[in-house]
Amino acid sequence: MAVGVAVACGGTETVEKIVERTVVVEKIVEKPVEKVVQQTVVVEKQIVQTRVVEKEKEVLKLVVATAQPGYVLQAAEPNPKLGGEVRTAWGITMQSFDMWSGGNSNVLTQMYNNLVRKNPTDGLRTIIPDLATDWRISEDGMKYVFTLREGVKFHDGTPFGPDDVVATYTRAINPPANVPIAAKTLYDAIGKVEKTGPNEVTFTLTKPRVWQFDMFSDPASVIMSKKALDANNQDLRKIFAPGTGPMMLDSQKPAEFFKYKRNPDYWNPKLPYVEFATMLHVPGWTERGTSVLTGVADFSWNVSFDTFEEGKKRPDIVKVNPINNFGFLEIRWNNTKPPFNDTRVRRAMFLAFNRHIATQVYREEFLNVSRWISAGGAGATPIEQVVKLPGYRKDNAEDIKEAQRLMAEAGFPGGKGLPTFDLVAASVTGHSQVLAPFFVEQMKTNLGMNITIRTVERALVNEEFKKDFDFVLSTVFHSPSPNHTPMWEAVFKTGGTQNFARYSNPEFDKIVDKLSMETNPDARAQLFAKGQDILDADPPEVHFGYTSHMLMWRSAVKGLALDQRLHQEWGRYDTVWIDRK
Repeated sequence: MAVGVAVACGGTETVEKIVERTVVVEKIVEKPVEKVVQQTVVVEKQIVQTRVVEKEKEVLKLVVATAQPGYVLQAAEPNPKLGGEVRTAWGITMQSFDMWSGGNSNVLTQMYNNLVRKNPTDGLRTIIPDLATDWRISEDGMKYVFTLREGVKFHDGTPFGPDDVVATYTRAINPPANVPIAAKTLYDAIGKVEKTGPNEVTFTLTKPRVWQFDMFSDPASVIMSKKALDANNQDLRKIFAPGTGPMMLDSQKPAEFFKYKRNPDYWNPKLPYVEFATMLHVPGWTERGTSVLTGVADFSWNVSFDTFEEGKKRPDIVKVNPINNFGFLEIRWNNTKPPFNDTRVRRAMFLAFNRHIATQVYREEFLNVSRWISAGGAGATPIEQVVKLPGYRKDNAEDIKEAQRLMAEAGFPGGKGLPTFDLVAASVTGHSQVLAPFFVEQMKTNLGMNITIRTVERALVNEEFKKDFDFVLSTVFHSPSPNHTPMWEAVFKTGGTQNFARYSNPEFDKIVDKLSMETNPDARAQLFAKGQDILDADPPEVHFGYTSHMLMWRSAVKGLALDQRLHQEWGRYDTVWIDRK
């Protein structure tokens, strides 16, 4: 290792301290050739040297920006066109209008800002300023000091300041009993948030977390108005609270559309370029792709496999890009409810499910056979090793035999003695008519279990976890980082605020705690391996696999560098502009 020099938003600085961590990023290409790529990340006065395993020969430099006077985000292309409307296609329904409390961030984030964010113009390779113009991280990593942007106003005219940041994160860390905060676990290492200057906020941690800073860039980690929080007893679920973002709500019709208009007083004078942004409610993946192919919509974050393949044949009309997504499809069971509180039953269901067939029958998204870390995540098990493990083998006859033995040992030979179970799935075709029936068939054929399917609107799926449920087909937390420790912390660790399956394994919890503090790449790899072994042996759920999201956009869509993205992010698209002929 050596001291390096990096360019950060218009300036050059000498970096004096070196830190190491390992991140694994995998790209999908036609002819896989494994190689190692070096990335350099600059965060204030640190270099993070990153080893990246990719499947194509490419050298990438990842620079996290330190703010310079006058820096503003803008599209990379010269002379972007102003005006017009951008139309998108994905699901827009929700039960809450507060992103911190279950609101659909895919829709609402256009009205808000974070402290920092991933750069949409360079494929999400850098972290850049948003409402924070600068930041300092203490040498021990236990304190973050943010300098805030001046002259910013909320949409109702209220000035933005440190009190809004303090109010936002104080509620996230210590929410009122009646306001659920799904991300609470991701911020509970922060012991104090305080105003330390006219335009400065300081976060002080109570325990080390090597991934904590990354969470500030999550699209849902937006800054809310203290005025709005206080006026509504900290509960914003039923109102459209004012934001500071590039777009303002113009109109909306539930389950049909959200229409935004340009914020004329936005603090970034360059953005947004479009006058209007309309989000069409298109919950089905095939329908999304069709909308883009026919010009009804300009782009979609994720279309079906078949429409994606059609898009590849029509490069004159649309562009496509398959990218890693750090989230997976799953069947969660209630781990506190018999017989799911028996490890043997859980392990049996895990073994009796053929993931290879699932990837073939499900055409709405591209499913990858994977363990508990995606192929693009740090610490992922190489696919050639995964497919040799029990539960992941294509020929799973031996796995089924072991699953049947475990069920008999648990007192349920051939499924005898078990009740008929209830499986809840979203009413979208891919879930209710493909994945759910496939899981039911696998459990019936291989274990003798009887399961009925009940469908609900997709926005209501998570409501089922508040009940005495049996099975729920859902999607897991999407991490903004290739480091899956935050996901494990929130979803599988005992007491995690997104641990809807009520899973608990003390040995796994210890692994997660160590991962949150460990910076040595080799040690982290070993911990990830141990954690995955525990989840295989004592599974909290059955996962179909991590998905690759299939971006599709019309050729007129500019400013988002969608062809360069390293991973998925359903966030703001304020740099978009439309080059209609």
